[in-house]
Amino acid sequence: MPDSNTGIYASFSLEPVEQTFLTEKEGRPIFADKEFVRIFISGDKHTEVYREVTDNDKQRFSDAYKRFKEGAAAREQLTGTPLAQWPYLKPSQIKELEAVNIYTVEQLAALSDTVKQKIGMGANELVAAARAYLATAENSSAASAFAAENERLKGEVTRLQEQMREMASRFETLENERQGGAKSRGRVAA
Repeated sequence: MPDSNTGIYASFSLEPVEQTFLTEKEGRPIFADKEFVRIFISGDKHTEVYREVTDNDKQRFSDAYKRFKEGAAAREQLTGTPLAQWPYLKPSQIKELEAVNIYTVEQLAALSDTVKQKIGMGANELVAAARAYLATAENSSAASAFAAENERLKGEVTRLQEQMREMASRFETLENERQGGAKSRGRVAA
């Protein structure tokens, strides 16, 4: 099933909301903390939803909601490589991308052609570079995993070889004892 959230991200916050009925009743401002969600589209600074959280939001953006509940700030609720950690971009490019709600390399790599047109010249190159960066990172991650598995297997082979040597030594000792015992019994009978 394709991901219906591609290019759509959310951040959650806890906001004080005035409780009108209680404020009037008590004669002083009464507030309650409510969870709010800000839903935005990468590359589109004009389309943003900000409202009280629904159960659907909690499910649809479950990873971001979980990080919010664990105390993460709005930007920390996004997953991926922050643009500032990607050496390919200049600081001015980072600011321009953040101005249109693009905060991670993964968001940049997932931009649609429509959004790339809104960003303007150089967007295709930036998206291609982001995709290449992520592909390289994925390949290097796989290579690291293979290297770690290879080292684990080498250790296992070494351990098994040591066990085989120990078993061969024990077998040889038992064989020598058996042959020595047979010679002793042979002398007694003679």
